[in-house]
Amino acid sequence: ISTYGTVSVRWKENNFLITPPHVVRWDITPEDIVQIKGGKAEAHKTPSRSMYLHQKIYKDNPHINSIISTQPPNLLAFATTGVKFDVRTIPESWIFLQDVPCLPFGAQFRGEDIIPEMLSESMPSVLIANDCFLVTGDELLQTFDRLEVAEFSAKSLVMAAPMGKLEPINEDQIEALRKKFLG
Repeated sequence: ISTYGTVSVRWKENNFLITPPHVVRWDITPEDIVQIKGGKAEAHKTPSRSMYLHQKIYKDNPHINSIISTQPPNLLAFATTGVKFDVRTIPESWIFLQDVPCLPFGAQFRGEDIIPEMLSESMPSVLIANDCFLVTGDELLQTFDRLEVAEFSAKSLVMAAPMGKLEPINEDQIEALRKKFLG
């Protein structure tokens, strides 16, 4: 749904498939996808510059089997302004995303371990200031669902801002959601 972004999917152990750079996403073909096996890219193909980050995430997080990093406009409004992206808007947003931290620019670069260390089943996504939204999941459809819920939630917050202050779901309600849906 975008011209930018990186998508990867684990296929066996720490091996994965990842999108290449400089190919518009709606023009991508199966032949464009790059296989990363044993830490090395498929011969004569160039993987996304995010390959090392995705590789480290897979290595450190066996529960993660797909990753999307992209620049959806409403989420990036939060990543570029420093305004907290509060997902405590509706139950679905919090259940799918829980709390989404915004990490400083540079956390996504090779050699930085903050993102792989932060990600967990209870923290499947992060915003990276002035760069992107990174979301993970057990399978690609779950990861895309989380991305869609995050962007919709961000859009609703951006659109509602002129109407007044957010009245987030409170801690008691969050605890009730946690017990009911995340057991």
